[in-house]
Amino acid sequence: MNPQHLSFRETLRSYLPPWLSDRPTSGRTVGFRFLYGLAAVLDAGMQFLVEGMQARLPGIGTPTALPYIGRDRRIIRGPHETNAAYAARLLDWLELWRAAGNAYALAKALQAFLAPDHPRIRIVTRSGFWWTLDPSGALTWRLAIPNNWDWDSLTHPEHAGCWADFWVIVYPPHFEPDGAWGDGASFWGAGKIFGQDVSLSNAETIRALVRQWKAAHARCVTLIFAYDPASFNPASTPGSVGMPDGRWGRWSKDDGTGRRVRSRRADARYWEV
Repeated sequence: MNPQHLSFRETLRSYLPPWLSDRPTSGRTVGFRFLYGLAAVLDAGMQFLVEGMQARLPGIGTPTALPYIGRDRRIIRGPHETNAAYAARLLDWLELWRAAGNAYALAKALQAFLAPDHPRIRIVTRSGFWWTLDPSGALTWRLAIPNNWDWDSLTHPEHAGCWADFWVIVYPPHFEPDGAWGDGASFWGAGKIFGQDVSLSNAETIRALVRQWKAAHARCVTLIFAYDPASFNPASTPGSVGMPDGRWGRWSKDDGTGRRVRSRRADARYWEV
């Protein structure tokens, strides 16, 4: 081994005069043991120095430094994201921020937070432009002609000119859906949100991710957690069953007989961002 890679203790004998070297056969080891103790202190100091320099390097230094690096680089860690996966994202932080403001960066941030599942993420604009980020990391896009995404043209016609509005759709696997109120098997309360098995802190972090990575001029109208993998298909034709029909801007609608009924799909959950 190259002596430059050895510790002070391992190389101590190489630069001591014979009268200070350890001579166990004659019982003369006091001087060497004293110097060996000093070398041990030097080794400890050198180890602290090396670890301190490496701590700023994600994936090389101690994992305990990752939260501080992530705070400085503004990369939020997922609750189940491994040290290796988070370190890899921290290394790529400049590239991630270079793409901030577009759909791909936002979808990647949400997908990473929901690791290790990496669900499919879709983003659709009011004009019917769709982006899809698959679990494999492949990104595809589609412009629906004619537009198949009509969220609130009937409930809020004044929003027709809000061209920068968009919606985020997260597909399974993600948070388990809740039951009905009072059924005895729901997740109501206890630090969780209504309707899904997700903590309030994680829910707020997801909302913060959307606000952090979206374009400054854009507005996320609703974050949708879909439980049917086939729902909200970008290839759907306008007016297809299960697609927004212009009345999804409110939770309920008139069924034509004066009764109020659910206006949105029941197999999804909807978060206001």
